[in-house]
Amino acid sequence: MIKKTFYNLPYEKRKRITDAVIKEFMERPNEKVSINRIIKTAEISRGSFYQYFDDKVDLIEIITKTMFEESSNKAKEILKLSCGDLFVMYIKMFDYFGDYSSQKQTLKIMRNIVDSFKANDDLVSEYLKNRFNIALSNNEIYLMVDRQNLKFQDNESVKCLIEILTQVLKNAIFDVFVAGSDREEVRERLIKKIDIIKQGAVK
Repeated sequence: MIKKTFYNLPYEKRKRITDAVIKEFMERPNEKVSINRIIKTAEISRGSFYQYFDDKVDLIEIITKTMFEESSNKAKEILKLSCGDLFVMYIKMFDYFGDYSSQKQTLKIMRNIVDSFKANDDLVSEYLKNRFNIALSNNEIYLMVDRQNLKFQDNESVKCLIEILTQVLKNAIFDVFVAGSDREEVRERLIKKIDIIKQGAVK
């Protein structure tokens, strides 16, 4: 797991290390990723590297967290434009991830990460269950949700609804980018699932 010492670093140093990790994964598949190149690019020592990370999975986690932290800003933008419609936001976020991943540099990184996942089923399972945490449930997003038409408007119920929708979106994203399923078919299933959840949640 990524260690607290990494998150305690000054922002500029943390960004320098993150950028070095992203650069390495963008240029090379997982089996050719070099910790030596990363520490050289990031201008840190090998000892420091292991004070921050345990293994290569930590590096993949850094990349995915960076990408999905950016998604939080997009989610807030969508919520603002849709007047707080949580259900619209999750469909548009699926489209956002798809469009984001089609960018040339991002696509290289994601392909290398996916290849790493496919090479080790245990790694995929462990990562999906324990490490991947999509960033769509922070307090700002939670407070922007329009609750007027929801059957259950108390804080705990809204949080539960966000958790359910986030899990559905997470599954859809990995169906496309890890399992290799057809994007449009996955999108249709996602919309159907969200519609079913909406029927139970909206007055």
